[in-house]
Parts: sequence; structure tokens; C-alpha cells
Amino acid sequence: MRFAFIHAEGAKLPTSLLCRALKVSRSGFYAWSKRPPSRRDVEDSKLVPVIRACHAQSRATYGSPRIHRDLRALDYRVPQAGGPAHAS
Repeated sequence: MRFAFIHAEGAKLPTSLLCRALKVSRSGFYAWSKRPPSRRDVEDSKLVPVIRACHAQSRATYGSPRIHRDLRALDYRVPQAGGPAHAS
């Protein structure tokens, strides 16, 4: 989470300043930035548009329990508390 924040804010502030403020090493940040995305990140990124569509379809009234129910109805195996998502 810290590295993602540094990546997002890197255009506005120096990386070294952000790393120092968040108490992480610059080498750790650069190593993280060169790694390929994890399997979980890839699966989660595929799920984001589906979650947004469910939320929009509910006129932005559904919270996580109802969205979870909708995802299950669409044959996505998604743990309630988070974790990797898989299409069945």
C-alpha cells in the first residue's frame, strides 16, 4: 500500500522524500515497481469493472454484502472479506 501511494504521488513529490516520510527504502520501492503484478492483483483488476457495474445498477445504493451476493450470482467465487476473485 505504501509503495502504491509513492507510485501514485511520484509525479508531484520526489520519490526519496516520499520513501523517507513513509519509512520505506528507495531500493524496496524500486524493486516493487519492477515486479510483475501478482496473480491476485491481476484477478482483482478484472473484477473492478464488474463491481462498478453492480454498484451502478443499484443506483449506488448497494454496499459490500449485496455486491458480494451479486458477484456470487454471476458465478464469481469471491471471499466475503476480500482475497483473490475467480470466475467459475
